[in-house]
Amino acid sequence: MSLKKIKITVHDLELGMYVSELDRPWLESPFLFQGFIIETEEVLQQLKETCEFVFIDVEESEPVVRERLQTISSQQNELEMTATEMELVSDDSTELDFHEQLRQAKLIYDRTRGYIDQALNDARIGNSIDTKQARVLVKEMAENIARSPNAMVWLTHLKNRDEYTSIHCMNVCILALSFGRFVGLEKNDLELLGLGALLHDLGKMYVPDEILNKPGKLTEAEFEIIKRHPVDGHKLLSTKDDMPQLSLDIVLHHHERTDGAGYPAGLKNSQIHQLIKMASIVDVYDAITSDRCYHEGMSPYEGLKNMYNWTEGNFDPELIQEFIKCLGIYPIGSIVELNQGQIGVVVGINEHTKLKPVILLVMDKDKQYLKMRKLINLASPKWETEGHVLRVSRILPASEYDIDIKAIIERETNTAS
Repeated sequence: MSLKKIKITVHDLELGMYVSELDRPWLESPFLFQGFIIETEEVLQQLKETCEFVFIDVEESEPVVRERLQTISSQQNELEMTATEMELVSDDSTELDFHEQLRQAKLIYDRTRGYIDQALNDARIGNSIDTKQARVLVKEMAENIARSPNAMVWLTHLKNRDEYTSIHCMNVCILALSFGRFVGLEKNDLELLGLGALLHDLGKMYVPDEILNKPGKLTEAEFEIIKRHPVDGHKLLSTKDDMPQLSLDIVLHHHERTDGAGYPAGLKNSQIHQLIKMASIVDVYDAITSDRCYHEGMSPYEGLKNMYNWTEGNFDPELIQEFIKCLGIYPIGSIVELNQGQIGVVVGINEHTKLKPVILLVMDKDKQYLKMRKLINLASPKWETEGHVLRVSRILPASEYDIDIKAIIERETNTAS
C-alpha cells in the first residue's frame, strides 16, 4: 500500500524526510519554501525548535527513510486503534471469500427451493414426485457444503412462518448434510440422508391447513391426523423406483424417539438407524428455532441447550453431542456481543478455533446500527495483538435487539450476486 502523508513529532524526524506541512502557518516559521527535504542537521534542529509535529510526504522522501516512515505509520495506526477502542474494519480476504461462497450457495439454494415448492404442490394435488431431480440437487448441496460449510447453514436463517413447510424441508436437508459431513459419513450415506431429509415432510400436504397452521393446542383427534404425515409421505414416495430404501425410512421414521414414544411405529433406540436419528435431531432443531403460528422460534444457542436437556428418551446422546460440536459454541445465526461492545451476527465457524467465529457486525459499541456492516474473522492474528484482543463476550437472546436476521441475509445475498 502506498502512503502519501503521515503526521509525526519533530523528535522522530530524520534527514531525507520531505516536510509537506507544519503545525503552524509557513509565514510564522524561518523556512523560505513550503515543502522541502531535510538535508542538513541545521534544518533538522530548526524544525525541532519551531514545531511540535509536521506532516511528511512519504513518496517525496528519500528511499533510505521510507522503511522508517512505514514503521512510524504502523505504530501510529496501532495507537489510534487502541485509543478509539479499535475502529473495526472488514477483513478484505474474508469478505471476498464470504460473498463468493454465499453467491454459489444461494444459486443452489434457489434451485432446490424451487424444486421443493413444486414437489409439495405435486404432493398436494396428487401428481408424481420427481425424485431423480431431488437426488441431483442433494448431490450439488452436499458438494457445496463440503467446499464451504458455512454459507449454506447461514441460508437456513431465511425463515418465513408463512412458508414454513418448504423452508423447513430445505433447512433440514442443509443441516443434515452439514451434520453428516461433520461426523464423516461416506458420500453415499450422506446423499441418502440428504434425500430423506429434503422430502421428509411431503406427507404434510395431506393435512388440512386449519390443523397444520392452528395457532392453539391441537386436540387429540387433530394430533392423530398430524401423526399420519410420515406414513402418507412414505406411501407417496414408495411408488418411485429410484427412491432408496434408507431415504424412505427417514421419511417414515423421522418422528421416532429412543424411548419408543415416537411415531408411527414406536421404534426404540437400537431399532432406529443412525441416519434416521440424525434426521430426527436436525428436524427438531430447525422446528424449535423457527417462528410458527403457535410459537416464536428460539435462538440457535437456546435451541441447542434445550435439545441437550431433552436428550434422555428422545435422542442419541452421542449424536446430540456431535451435533452441538458441528454447529459450534456460537452457532451460525447467533446474535453476539463483543468484548468492546459491538453487536454482530455469527455467519461462519472456524472449524479448528470454534471460539473465534466469523462475525458480521451490525451495531457499534454505542449500540447504533452500522450503515455499512463489517465482516471480521475473530481467528485472524490481528485480533491477538496486545491491547487489540477481540472476542465474543456473550450470546444475546433473540429478543434483546431489533435485529432482523432474514433481512440481513437477503441484503448480503444481494451484495454477493
